[in-house]
Amino acid sequence: MPARPGDIDHNHDHARGGPTDVANLCCLCRGHHGLKHPDQDDRWRWTATPHPGGVIEWTSPDGHTCTDTPPRRVQFA
Repeated sequence: MPARPGDIDHNHDHARGGPTDVANLCCLCRGHHGLKHPDQDDRWRWTATPHPGGVIEWTSPDGHTCTDTPPRRVQFA
């Protein structure tokens, strides 16, 4: 998803003490942002762990993980 319609989100929720710092921010689409939002009941709430290169590891409420690796945008011929 293009970054323009995305939401800038705190990796460690600001509402739960996370710093407002570039190292604690990521850009998510509205749907993914809603999955981990702090007002979501913990029974349904996902967590997102950022890794280098824009990779995000998502953990479901039941503990399953999946890795979201962004596609390369620069292609060489």
